[in-house]
Amino acid sequence: MKITNANHPNALENIIKSLENKPAKGTAAEEKNKQGITDKVELSTKRQEIQKLVDKVKAIPEVRMEKVEKIKEAIKSETYNVKGELVAKSILKSNILDEIL
Repeated sequence: MKITNANHPNALENIIKSLENKPAKGTAAEEKNKQGITDKVELSTKRQEIQKLVDKVKAIPEVRMEKVEKIKEAIKSETYNVKGELVAKSILKSNILDEIL
């Protein structure tokens, strides 16, 4: 059995010619390099600024010991006075934030 394509008898020849006319891969890049044109990637300064801020935040201790010591001294000297409502609000606020996040 012989299969022929009567509509496009030169289809294979057309494909071969189109491949011959295409430039090889990498040719455009080589031409750019010959002309002194190069590609480059630059990171935005925003990322660098954000990284600096992240580093600063990481450097801050979670517990501020000077405040802890002041409160300890106030408790020992019985001068530390806190309203119960403020404590309750703070506890509720932190619990609500924990649930949201």
